Amino acid sequence: MRLVLFALAVLCVLSCGTASGDQFGQGSPGNSSPASEVENTVKITGMVQIYGNEPHTFVGIVDENGTEYAVYPPSQEAELRKLQGHLIEFTVIMLDEPKGEGGLYLKGGTVTPISWEIIR
Repeated sequence: MRLVLFALAVLCVLSCGTASGDQFGQGSPGNSSPASEVENTVKITGMVQIYGNEPHTFVGIVDENGTEYAVYPPSQEAELRKLQGHLIEFTVIMLDEPKGEGGLYLKGGTVTPISWEIIR
């Protein structure tokens, strides 16, 4: 079931490709995507946080109000780990149900980052 939902999410993101061929999630300034048209898409301003103890860690996003969001799918974790310590504006899809290890612990919900821009 998780594989089917993941495949549908990937298909949805890929179907929203831009005419110039830019890829989502590269974090470059001005990275705009038509993903704002996708249902449940929101902007979150916050920081990347690593939870757990090695070797069992997972990535989350903590917004300016202290709400913690789990990141799914795990394939994006390696890129997001590099962004620790920066204030970032994320464009994310809010998932309806918790997914992944972080979804079990972080109560703000589970998100799939589509794009992001480093603010500072």
